[in-house]
Amino acid sequence: MISRTIVTGLAVVSLCLFSACSFTPGGFLDTTNLQENKDAEPVATTVQVQPINAGYFSRTSLQATPAATCPLTCLTPKTRAQYEYRIGPGDLLQVIVWDHPELTSPGGGTGSAGTPPLPALSGGGSEGSGNSIAASPSTSPAATGGGEPGGLTLRVAANGTVFFPRVGRIKVEGMTAEQVQRRLTAGLAKTIRGPQLDVSVTGFNSKAVQVLGDVHAPQAQAITAVPLTIIDALNRAGGANADADLQNVGLTRNGQRYPINVASILESGNVLQNVVLNDGDIIDVPDRTNSRVFVLGEISHPSIVPMNRGRLTLADALTSAGSIDSHTSDPHVIYVIRGIDPEAGANGQVTTKLTTPDVYRLDMTQVDALMLMTKFELQARDVIYVQIASSARFNRLLDLITPSLQTLFFTKQLAP
Repeated sequence: MISRTIVTGLAVVSLCLFSACSFTPGGFLDTTNLQENKDAEPVATTVQVQPINAGYFSRTSLQATPAATCPLTCLTPKTRAQYEYRIGPGDLLQVIVWDHPELTSPGGGTGSAGTPPLPALSGGGSEGSGNSIAASPSTSPAATGGGEPGGLTLRVAANGTVFFPRVGRIKVEGMTAEQVQRRLTAGLAKTIRGPQLDVSVTGFNSKAVQVLGDVHAPQAQAITAVPLTIIDALNRAGGANADADLQNVGLTRNGQRYPINVASILESGNVLQNVVLNDGDIIDVPDRTNSRVFVLGEISHPSIVPMNRGRLTLADALTSAGSIDSHTSDPHVIYVIRGIDPEAGANGQVTTKLTTPDVYRLDMTQVDALMLMTKFELQARDVIYVQIASSARFNRLLDLITPSLQTLFFTKQLAP
């Protein structure tokens, strides 16, 4: 009778296995229309595991850390001294001609040569040029004593030109203020003996960068006579938000995106990341969505742990996930699996490729491990896996077969 009951139970189990037991509750995926690609490249069968111990840190400390390089032009004393602002359409120029207020003030008196004052001009003298000339309301200190007026403000037309009395229309786009001064001086020298001019840019409207992403005030930032760096642009935008990923700030120039480690500038003063911005640059500050690690396995609360400014230690990640499960975990085997390898590509771009994973193992039963885990730096998208203990695996096996054994036992008791 007992053997007949067992045979009946096994027959029912076999029937369920071969028929997929479609009437049983729970999720089930029909694999009849799935075909595995047997020609796929085989995965490496052997992976070297590096123990996280004192020897690991002694080896890594001996390796020289490569100096960070600036992907573009960065701000240094040399680049600051060489920086020059180039005039563009829409900029405002202020021009002062000393000893000749009639050239820069429509209401001025006669000049030193007795020439009558010129009438106020508008429109730059040529039809449809879009240029305007207006007297500046401010005056220099010398103006109160009968000296020079505050100057004439010229707006650079869309075609990059301005009009100035006695000189005519000249091309100023792409020139510096000093070059415009020399050009006007040469033009006025034909009618004025030894003209002295001062030219300055008072309105910077032709060049700007865009600051987007996880900042307080995303907006366009004007480029002025002072070199604009990525730190300056972020400060003008109100700074980054608390969840911004400053380690992976992007700078897009001419269709190429360059990663900038702004966090290294703030933490260690790494000037080799403080890029000087150009017209049309786009700064994007991402959040910490991609800067995170995964804590899985026999853990109290398996979770995703975000990195703080691109930094997170193994101790931080385990603590954030509630530490290991004291009932089911094996403290001898805690793996850190690193499979995404960032590489510098062409034009400074960073690409990622999946390679044979680097695997590290921590033994928490060792005294020094509790200290070493606070020094082991994680990287973005690392996976921390806490191994299950052998006894816990055995208990889970019993949990799986116990219902079947109980079913067979009660079936035997109910059988006549």
